[in-house]
Amino acid sequence: MSGVTRTVFYRELGAAVLSRSRYLAFAAFFAISGALFCSALQLGEGKFWTIQALWTLSVALPLPIIASLITMPLFAGERAAGTFEPLALLPIPLRKVVVGKFLASYLSVCLAIAGMLVPWLTLSQILKGRAPAPGTLAAPLVILALHAFSWTALGTLSTALARRPWIAAVGTILSGSALVLIWGAVSLFWLSGNWLSNAFPVLAELLDAAGGHVSLHSIVFHLAFGILCLFSASQALEAGR
Repeated sequence: MSGVTRTVFYRELGAAVLSRSRYLAFAAFFAISGALFCSALQLGEGKFWTIQALWTLSVALPLPIIASLITMPLFAGERAAGTFEPLALLPIPLRKVVVGKFLASYLSVCLAIAGMLVPWLTLSQILKGRAPAPGTLAAPLVILALHAFSWTALGTLSTALARRPWIAAVGTILSGSALVLIWGAVSLFWLSGNWLSNAFPVLAELLDAAGGHVSLHSIVFHLAFGILCLFSASQALEAGR
């Protein structure tokens, strides 16, 4: 990590600690994920859903929301506050600024995911050993970290292009949802030739992870997509200098 990236990273972490909106984003994420998990346990009881699958889906569904809330002020907030222009005039590569801001945001999203282990541990205490061991969440945590990588990188690209934070947040969710649908359409129709195929990629990889398996394809795809988003964000900011 270069000196510029490290400085930006620590600056963003310090700002996050003092940010009221960041705590509200965490509270909203925990409330939504916790409510989904409790509801899923009631609705999925006695059915083919495993507890790991219910927990994974409960965390994955609101993941775009917290990623967009955390990333939306990175550059769009700087523009709205009038502090981006001085930053752009500094003789430093903006790609290093992008990486520093992204890493700080990604750490925050990962901490939110880790925070959702509390309901699982609480359930384990209530069931007194009848719940699956915490180690069974290793694969789900890996796939959720990969999803967080993609969503946070997409949010970084959106905030690099937007003029207002709320536009960046809406752009992240809408563009991400559109990409998920396109990915699913390509996989379900053009690749399998059957709209009724059960291989919808996002759901399939989440359920596979809940079963203890993370494919190399998923790892490569999310890393490549995230890096592409960060590269595009850097190029967009450099072009706007």
